[in-house]
Amino acid sequence: MASSHQLKNFDVFLSFRGDDTHRGFVSHLFKALTQQGIQTFIDDNLHRGKNISEELLKTIENSSTSIIVFSKNYASSSWCLDELAKIMKCTKKVLPVFYQVDPSEVRKQRGDFGKVLTKLEKKIKDKTKVQRWRDALNKAANISGWDDKNSCTESELVQKIVEEILNSEFIQMPSIVATMELVGINSHIEALTKLLDIESNDVRMVRITGLGGIGKTTIAKAIYNSFSNHFKAKSFLENVREWSETNQGIIHLQETLLKGISEDKNLGVNTKPEVTTRINKILRLKKVLIILDDVDNANQIETLLGQCECFVGSRIILTTRYKSLLVNRNGLSTYDYGVKGLDEDEAIKLFRKHAFPSNEVPEDYLELEKQAISYAKGLPLALKVMGRDLCEQTIHEWNDALDYYKKNLHEDIQKILRRSYEGLTEDEKNIFLDIACFFKGYDMRYNMIKDELKACGLNPYGIQNLINKGLIDRYNDYLSMHDLLQQMGKDIVRQEAPQKPGECSRLWCYEEALDVVIENMGSDKIQSIILWSPKSESEEVQIKAQFCKMKNLRLLLIRNIRCCNGPLECLPNELSLLDWRDYPFSSRPPNFFPKKLVVLNSPLILLKEPELKQKFVSVTYVDFSDCDLITKIPDLSMTPNVTKLILFNCRNLIEIDDSVGRLDKLEVWDLWNCEKLETLPNCLTMKSLTSFSLPRCRRIKKFPNILHEMKGVEDLTLPESCIELPPSFGNLIGLKKLIVGTYDSGEAHLSGNSIFLKNVEIDRQPLCNSLGCSYVFPMLKKLSIYCIKIYSEIEFILNYFSPHTLEELEIHNSKVVTLPESMSRCERLHTLIIGDCDELREILRLPHSIRRVEVESCHSLDLQSFFQLLREIIGLPPNLPPCSGVTRHMSSLVWYPERKERQFWLDSLCEYGFEVTGDENDIPNWFNHQRDGNLISFTIGPEFPTIALCTAFGIQDCEAFHGFGRNFDYHVIIFINGTERRFERKSIHKDKRSGHLSFSCRPQSSLQELFRDLQLTDRNHVEILCNTLPYSSIEVAPIVERIGVHVECNCPPPQNPSIIQDINRPLSLQSGLGLPMDTENGSDLGSALDSSNVDGFDLGSSSVAQPPVNDDFDSNQFPLWGRMGRLLIRLCSKP
Repeated sequence: MASSHQLKNFDVFLSFRGDDTHRGFVSHLFKALTQQGIQTFIDDNLHRGKNISEELLKTIENSSTSIIVFSKNYASSSWCLDELAKIMKCTKKVLPVFYQVDPSEVRKQRGDFGKVLTKLEKKIKDKTKVQRWRDALNKAANISGWDDKNSCTESELVQKIVEEILNSEFIQMPSIVATMELVGINSHIEALTKLLDIESNDVRMVRITGLGGIGKTTIAKAIYNSFSNHFKAKSFLENVREWSETNQGIIHLQETLLKGISEDKNLGVNTKPEVTTRINKILRLKKVLIILDDVDNANQIETLLGQCECFVGSRIILTTRYKSLLVNRNGLSTYDYGVKGLDEDEAIKLFRKHAFPSNEVPEDYLELEKQAISYAKGLPLALKVMGRDLCEQTIHEWNDALDYYKKNLHEDIQKILRRSYEGLTEDEKNIFLDIACFFKGYDMRYNMIKDELKACGLNPYGIQNLINKGLIDRYNDYLSMHDLLQQMGKDIVRQEAPQKPGECSRLWCYEEALDVVIENMGSDKIQSIILWSPKSESEEVQIKAQFCKMKNLRLLLIRNIRCCNGPLECLPNELSLLDWRDYPFSSRPPNFFPKKLVVLNSPLILLKEPELKQKFVSVTYVDFSDCDLITKIPDLSMTPNVTKLILFNCRNLIEIDDSVGRLDKLEVWDLWNCEKLETLPNCLTMKSLTSFSLPRCRRIKKFPNILHEMKGVEDLTLPESCIELPPSFGNLIGLKKLIVGTYDSGEAHLSGNSIFLKNVEIDRQPLCNSLGCSYVFPMLKKLSIYCIKIYSEIEFILNYFSPHTLEELEIHNSKVVTLPESMSRCERLHTLIIGDCDELREILRLPHSIRRVEVESCHSLDLQSFFQLLREIIGLPPNLPPCSGVTRHMSSLVWYPERKERQFWLDSLCEYGFEVTGDENDIPNWFNHQRDGNLISFTIGPEFPTIALCTAFGIQDCEAFHGFGRNFDYHVIIFINGTERRFERKSIHKDKRSGHLSFSCRPQSSLQELFRDLQLTDRNHVEILCNTLPYSSIEVAPIVERIGVHVECNCPPPQNPSIIQDINRPLSLQSGLGLPMDTENGSDLGSALDSSNVDGFDLGSSSVAQPPVNDDFDSNQFPLWGRMGRLLIRLCSKP
């Protein structure tokens, strides 16, 4: 299959004896092949000599198929026989034609054919060449081909050959060459090739979806051209949607499909069910490729293909605008491929192809070209249409055209895009126009839009239908659409009343909306208005009674407008969304009773007359963000259905009425940065509340009482000033994230000022009894403690704020002496971080779920007991005897891994990772292999062991390290018998004032999986290489001072124990190599190295391997050491 995608210069190479066939049979065959678009080579123009030319040999190599026309005098030409020998050597597909000659004579080289060959042989001295000819003749004649004696006429023989070539999997149709020239097509073909997986025997259906004009049909044709030669039967049905509108059209489609997949080309179709049955019978027996272009419902698929069951290795491709259209059938694998727009480079290339055929863009057109490409937003259709439109136009004409495009969609583009719109229901059309003319770009989430549409009497399910039909998209809970689709929607609205904006259903253009309001030209046809001044300062507008005419107005957005008169006489009662943040009037209009109002972003509308009840029952979303006019939230019992109350950045808000605490349907309550807020509701009884934010509300000291258990609140943020937490605080039983203070980086924090009041529910006495333990927050997942200096408070928090659900625990700068044994109850705890706790002495117990521990700047901690605890958790075998490992020829190395764009945090690869402050002398002695430097070596037996690694880091340049960051990347590579794998990789935070120890462990199962393709022997050489990298080029990373490994090894005893002591001393790291200094001459051997003199030695190589102890050193198994040996020999041989 792979070779079929390597483009050849020709599909067919014709080999023939000119005198016999050139003017007759071969000329007819050549004409028939070329008429079918098959690229065929015939050597008319090549001057024939005694020896075949290199040019012709290249042509044979670059042809997919060869047709050899054997005739009576074919063997009289050494040229023809050389062609034949070359063809049989390098061409995969060979088709012999025996023209007026018996195939057996060619095979056995007898009869008249043999006599001609024998005559030629007498002239040839090279008997080896003659034998090659004879072998090639025999081999070619044994291939199944055509004998003209078995065909009625020459024309029939030509037709059969052409059909065989067309069905050949080795040829490339001419359209493939054109396909490869299509801009951006290669990535689509590559992706779809993986989905189609032509070699597999299952039946696959792939749906190609995307916006109209995005290139779905073009991609489908490219796939058809690329893969049709893999199938004996294939059919491409275009415009299925259009043909399916009539019964006659459906019959036409079925007939076309049947002719494509059946060998009988003279089929008649009478009825739809009859032909569907016939199609199904064929598809059960053949591997076919079928493409249905522009399908818009599943019935069309079933009418053409039936149930799609029991097909044999077939591939079915649909192009459709509907994302939800995919047929699920037994035995059918279905896949979806969504087509995205062209990227900038591809868009430029496609646009220039049409706008500048010569591909030379004058410099003064470049800025205009950018505007055109920006307008198209990667839509190939728009790029082509505009390119053709602007081709050979002047700069003035370009400017005029681009200005026109911004307001009027080109008719050729609109024609394609509008087809999807025309197929919508009335509800879907209204929703589409609302999104195009109002909601796109408006900060409103998906659920809010659904509720707003529902209040207007529109079915919100229409949104999902629009998504399925590719007309809108949903990203991060917001709705959007392609800019050209939006422009199409706006054009549709403009066409409602081209010269009278006040008669259109929607107004979004500021100038038009302003004219309608100022001139009082509104009408009851208007459903939405955006009146938003684009000027830097607000614009003065007189608004009084203009909205009286707009009785059906549903959506009203007014921003950056200053009203200079009043009062406002009217607002439509049909409003479902009112966003007028700077509403300036002293009161609401007297007859404003909005029963459908869902979204209210106009503070003074609600707050001016709080005594008026039940006027805003339907309001669901209230957003008063950034309103400096609010000082108090009054009684909101008149808005009982509010689910979202946003008071973000209301900097003058001081008090919130108690009624807010009783809003049962409230889910989200945001009070972020209400810096003057002092009083919250006395009690909270909100059954639906899930998110409550109070950060930077620095004047709040007391948290409200919580009368009943609240399971919904998972996220709670409190300011550092809120130091009085009520006894009922524990009723927040669903809490998973708790932030108290300004530590924005974590999810759950308790600051040093927090006070937990004693009472029956939260007591300092043990909460455990025979039924188990009670916890303040039984669902808490992460807990962080900062700056708590009272030991009893910490003990209380750790005992009763650490439920079984706890997964992460952080303690910073707090007075903790001993981490209690109760922590072992936290069976889900996987991460423990303790920093700057100078009095911490001991961690008594930890659960077996622990995977990551960081203890930094806790200088009183007993490290030996700490490591002993970790060893027990992992289950490492104790009392392994010390081992010197394999140390001959060892020196410290610096290895630099490939540096790609780094992540903020490099996820650890090992199952266990522990970090602690300490130096090289703190590595426990139960690490039975230890060595100074960054490389250690040992041997293991036939079973993979568990390997635990402890690395001590030191500061290479104290002055530089103190001047820059304390973070660095740590990489560990392991080699087993020369096979390299990455053992560990993580980012480490190091205290500048002291050393650091890093512990990593891979259990036996993990190591076995890492080297799953490696077969171990009785003794296997292992090397571990550690290295550090700074975060950036201006930072300095610590060095690896010492390595300890805990492993069950089978290292041989050292041959010379006295050497071991010297070997374990670190060697200087100079110029990236572990070469010692020449102290007598004051030179640095490492600095004498020049990469040009080093036999390809590469300091960045990852092929590091330590040679074995014995003298049978295999440099192929350990390539880096072999190169190092050659390097050292050359160094020593220098004068």
